[in-house]
Formats: sequence, structure tokens, C-alpha cells
Amino acid sequence: MRSELRKLTVLPTPRWTAVVTVAAVMIAALVVAISGAGEDNLALLVGIGLPTWIASIVLGVWMSGLEYGQKTMRRTLTRNPNRLAVVGDKLAVALLAGVGLTVLATAVAIPLFSLASSGHELKVAAADTLDVGIGNLVNNIVYVVAGFSFGLVTRSMAGGMTAALAFFFVMDSLLTQIPVVGDYMLAAVSTEIFQGIVGNEIAGTDLEVNLARAIVVSVLWLAVFVGVSTLRFVRTDVE
Repeated sequence: MRSELRKLTVLPTPRWTAVVTVAAVMIAALVVAISGAGEDNLALLVGIGLPTWIASIVLGVWMSGLEYGQKTMRRTLTRNPNRLAVVGDKLAVALLAGVGLTVLATAVAIPLFSLASSGHELKVAAADTLDVGIGNLVNNIVYVVAGFSFGLVTRSMAGGMTAALAFFFVMDSLLTQIPVVGDYMLAAVSTEIFQGIVGNEIAGTDLEVNLARAIVVSVLWLAVFVGVSTLRFVRTDVE
């Protein structure tokens, strides 16, 4: 665990991911200061939600794919041959990074959005920003795990990112449009959970939320992601 935490603090990818995420929040606040928040809460949803969502996937993929890219996975398994423990340590640190970055972005956004909207008729309340941050935090946990799993399955940072983005932007989005089946896709249940936390007015959606079902389906998706990727990691030799 200590070595994984050290990678998180020393290597540049997490640092630059944090910088870009905070910069995106600041740019969104600047837009609010110039043109106002608008009635659809787009600044909140895009300014916090989109960058932390992408950052969560990046951090998850990076944590599992890093050592394949650097050809150091065999050395890691020589030091610790317990592959399940290696997966557990890496996933725990990836979750810590994803949660920490979402909290950081929310903490930066709360005063910035309030200040930026102060000169306009529509104000961005700190409580609304906090709610959006909490809603994103819950969903970003899922996206960290998904990114981590794609990186572990593909054994590559580039392959993991490609697979994750293809899944979320193409497959998941398309299948969500199918009646009945779409209700159980990750995008659909994530939206339900988000609306359940922030309310339909802030979320900009008017879904019939079944929060218990959405949580159960999300957990099942996580079990599939982690189960399949871990099984491949445990049973396949490292080159």
C-alpha cells in the first residue's frame, strides 16, 4: 500500500490530472462571472461533474495500467506474489485519489461559483454546489472502479482509456436508449442516483427514481467490473 501511495504523490499523472480538473472548475466560474449561471445549472453540472468524471476514469486506469506501461508489474509481483492483495491495494489508492480529487474540486467550486454569480440575478448557492459535489462523488466512485478494471483487463493505460471511453460514450449510451434494458445500464442508474441526491431541479432531469434499485444495479456493475478484471489478472501470466 505504501508504494502505491508513493506513486500517487510522486508521479506526474495524478498531479496534472488535479491541475486540469481545478482549472476546469475555475474556467467554469469565469464563464459564470461573465455571462451568469443560467437557469439550467449547466455551469455546476459541467464545471464540476464533467472534469471530475473524466479525472476519475483517468486515475482508475492509470493506477492499474501504470506498471504494464513501465514493464514493472513482474517486479511488483516478485515483491508481493499475492495478486489479490496487489489488486486490493491499487484499487484502494485509486479510490482515495478519485474521492480526494472530487472533494478538492467541490471545495474550490463552492466559494468560486458563489463569488462569480454574485453580480448576476441568478445566484449559485453554496448548498447547491455542495449537493452537486456529493452527487458526483458517489458516481465517481463507480467510474474510478470502472476505469481501474478496464486498465487491468487491457493491461495498458492507453488501452484502458480507449476501452473505458468507448464503453461510456458509445456502448453504455446507446444501450441506455433501449426500453427496459436501458433502465439497468450504468448511465441510467448513475443519473437516477445523482437526481436522488441533488433533486430534479438541479439535475435538470425528471426521472422516476428508484434509488434502491439504482444502488443495487450499480453495485452489480462494480462486481462485474472488478470480478472480470481480477480474474484475468490472477489467472494470466505477466509478460
